[in-house]
This record gives sequence, structure tokens and C-alpha cells, in this order.
Amino acid sequence: MAAIEMSATGSRGSHAERRRSTRARAFAAAIECLHEAGYAGASMVAVTRRAGLSRGALAKQFLTKADLYAALVEQLLDEMREDTLAYVRTFPPGLPRAMARIDYLWTLYKEPRAFAFLEVMLGSRADPELSERLEKVGESRNLVEKQLLSLEFDDMGIVDRRAAGLAGIQMLATVRGLALERLLNKNDDLLDAAFARQRRQLEDSYRALMSD
Repeated sequence: MAAIEMSATGSRGSHAERRRSTRARAFAAAIECLHEAGYAGASMVAVTRRAGLSRGALAKQFLTKADLYAALVEQLLDEMREDTLAYVRTFPPGLPRAMARIDYLWTLYKEPRAFAFLEVMLGSRADPELSERLEKVGESRNLVEKQLLSLEFDDMGIVDRRAAGLAGIQMLATVRGLALERLLNKNDDLLDAAFARQRRQLEDSYRALMSD
């Protein structure tokens, strides 16, 4: 009886490991496909070939292309949030930590995973199923982000949350826009200068709101 239980436990463990391995290989391959061919060209077939998986193995994890890329976006957002939190915790609470988060955000959007995120978001405009899935992912992740921002504003002593939030949205839009611009403009120094300009405006806005 004990041997049977151990065998069952081992089987479940092996299955979970295979599942994690398949997802990791699929996500890595999907990111590479997005870089090379964009969302339209990053098909399920392309991902299986790049990952070295069978179609059946991928289909057990993701029934449709929308399933795959919604799951990828969910994981990317979680990874980037956790990486950001780990980084900013090394800075004092308040304005230094808030600006460190913005600096790290700009660093993240130079990475392949952030580019992949943007490619999927752009591709969702022509994929209703993916758009619907991403909307649900966005709702849950936005709730977490709002809670984190609320704590950040508390640390800075900011009362006007709406004004601070709008300033943050403007900064995020700038970062994402500059990340897309990098596809056409290879002048990193120029793009870094554009980011620094908007960063100064955000810091000035925060300082003004802190003094209110």
C-alpha cells in the first residue's frame, strides 16, 4: 500500500514537472517567435517547432493561440512586477523608491520579455478572443498595481491620488511608446534622453503634490 502511494505521488510530481517544463519551453519559444515575426507570425505551429514540442504536448497546455499568449502575458506581468519590487526595496521608502521603480521600468522595457508583451498587446487588436482574455488579466493585475501605488503615495505623503495617478499613467505611456520607438530608432542615447526628460517632469509633479 505504501509503495502504491509513493508511486502515485511520484507520478503526480513527474507530471507537474513535465507541465512546468512544457510551459517554460513554450513561453521561451513564444517570446523568440514574437521577436522574429510579431504576433501574426508567432503561430502555435511556429512555437511548437521552436520549442521542440509536439503539437499534442502544447495543446494539452494551451488549446488556442489566445490561451498561450494570454498565459504568457500573465506570467510576464507577474515576473516584471516581482523583479521590480525586489529592486525598489533596496531604496528608502518615499520619493527615492518611487523614482527607482520608474528607472527599473525603463530598464525592463529594453528587455525581450517586455517587447514580447507589447507585441501581444498590439496583436490583440485583431484577435477578439485574445483581447477578451487580456482584459480579464488586466483587471486582476491592475488591482494589484493600484494597491502598490496607493502604498507608494502613502509613503510620499501624497493626498491628491488622482493627480499622482495621472502623472504615473503619463510616465508609463511614455515608457511604452519609447520602447516601440526603439524598433525604428536605434539611437539609444536619444531615447534615454527622452525618458530622462519625462522622468524629471514626473519627479517635479510628485514633489509638488508632496508639498500640497
